[in-house]
Amino acid sequence: MIGAILLVLPLVQVISTTVAQSPCPNYFYYYRDEKTNDLMGWISIPQPPKDVTLHLVVHFSIATAIPTNYVGRLQLARSKEESIRAVEAGNSLTYKIHFPVRQPIPLLTKLLFNEQEYCVGPKAIGSIVTSIELEHTLFPPRMISLAQDGPVPIPNPSNNSISRLPNLNLVPSVKPDSTPYTGTGNAFPIVKPGEETCGLPNAKSINLLIAKGDKVLPGRWPWLVAIFLVKIEFEFQCAGSLITEKHVISAAHCFELSDESDVPASTLLVSLGRNKLRNWREQGSVNLEVSEIKIHSDHVRGGYGGADSDIAILVLRERVVFTPLIQPVCLWKGPIDLNSVVGKTGYVVGWGRDEEGNKYTAEPRMARVPIVSQEVCLRSNEGFLKSTSNRTLCAGSRDGSGPCNGDSGSGLVLRDPNTGRYHLRGVVSLSLFNSATNTCDWSQYVVYVDVAKYLVWIRKQIEST
Repeated sequence: MIGAILLVLPLVQVISTTVAQSPCPNYFYYYRDEKTNDLMGWISIPQPPKDVTLHLVVHFSIATAIPTNYVGRLQLARSKEESIRAVEAGNSLTYKIHFPVRQPIPLLTKLLFNEQEYCVGPKAIGSIVTSIELEHTLFPPRMISLAQDGPVPIPNPSNNSISRLPNLNLVPSVKPDSTPYTGTGNAFPIVKPGEETCGLPNAKSINLLIAKGDKVLPGRWPWLVAIFLVKIEFEFQCAGSLITEKHVISAAHCFELSDESDVPASTLLVSLGRNKLRNWREQGSVNLEVSEIKIHSDHVRGGYGGADSDIAILVLRERVVFTPLIQPVCLWKGPIDLNSVVGKTGYVVGWGRDEEGNKYTAEPRMARVPIVSQEVCLRSNEGFLKSTSNRTLCAGSRDGSGPCNGDSGSGLVLRDPNTGRYHLRGVVSLSLFNSATNTCDWSQYVVYVDVAKYLVWIRKQIEST
C-alpha cells in the first residue's frame, strides 16, 4: 500500500500545481485513476478515534451546472473490513471521491469529520456555480444491534404478547461489492415519471404469500422496495413502497436504535426493482442512497404507542427513473372511513419469515388479507386494545398466512376494479406473538397503519422535499 502511494504522489503534485490546488494537502489531494484516467479525490484522516461512528462530510464547489442528477460518490478507499482494521491499528482512514464532471475541477470548500472542521477552501468563481455535498458513515463492529431474530414482546393481559414485525439483521448469502450495482443498463425501456403510471403492475400474471404465500414475478409489484442497513455488510432491514420518484414509505420502528436515537439516513440503501433479495446485480434493479428519514411526530418509540403513527418516509438522494420494474404505488384516493374497506381483500408483499421458519425468503411472497372492522379486531384478542387506534386497521385470514418478521414497512394495497390500479391503504406494523412457536401468531390479525388517515402528512413531506 505504501509503495502505491509513493508512485502516485508525483502525479498528484503535478495535478495540484497545474490544475487545482488542495486547500489542505495533509488531508485531501487530487489524483488520476490509472485505469480510467479520471481525476479523483483522495482523503486521508490520520488516526481516527476507535469504537465510535466515523462520519465524513465534504463540500465541493463547481463552476458549472451539473448535467445530470449524479453528484459524485464518496467511498472508502479500501474495503470496510480493511478500513476498520486500519482504524483499530491506529492507521489513517482513507476515502476516494468520484466527481460528477471532468471539467472544471470541483474545488473542496469544507471537510468535516465527526463534526470537526478539518479543512476550509475557497468557492469556485463563475456565472454558474454548483455546490455539492457528499457524506459517508462507517460503523465500528458490533456497535449497532437493530433487531432481533424473534419478535419484541410487550406486556399484555392475554396469553399473547404484542410483537413488532422487527427488522432482521439478515446478511444475504451473496454479499454485494463494496459499491453495489446501481445501473439498469439498456435491458429495460425508460418510462417517464407521472401519476398516470402509479399502481399498475407490469407482470401479466402471478405464477407462483409471506407465509403460505404466492411467489411473484418480477414487475408484478413494482413499487416494492427492500431497505438495507449499510454496515460492514449489507443487512436487510425492512420493506417499503415507492410513492414518488424520490419518496419511499415504510414503518417508523424500522429506523429506531436501542439508545433512543434513529438510524442515520446515510447508512441506508434502498433497492428498487428487486426480486431476488440475495442478487445484488439483478437485472433491472437500482440501489439508491437515502438523504433523509421523516418520522411522524406522533410516533411513540419502542412500540408503546402500538401501530399508531408508525409511519416514516425515506427521501432518496437521487430521483429514480421509472421502468417496467420500478413504478410508484398510488396513494389512497377513496373514502378515508375504515368501514368503506371492511370486508375487502388487500394484498401484502414482502421477503419476511415464512411458515417453514425461514427468516426471510429469497423472493417476495404475496398474501391476500381481508380487512376487518375495529370492533371485530378488538373483540378477537385483548392484545389489540393497546396496539390499535382510530388511525390503524386490522387485516388477515387467521389461517397461518400473513406478514411476519422482516415484513415491517410493507404496503397493504387494494385494487380498483375500474382502473386496475393498486392504491396504498396500510403499512405493516405489528402482530401478536405466539410464545409456543416463538414467532408471529398467524391465527390472529396483523395491525397496519391506516395510510388514509395520514394523507395530509404524507403530501406535506413530499412537497417539502
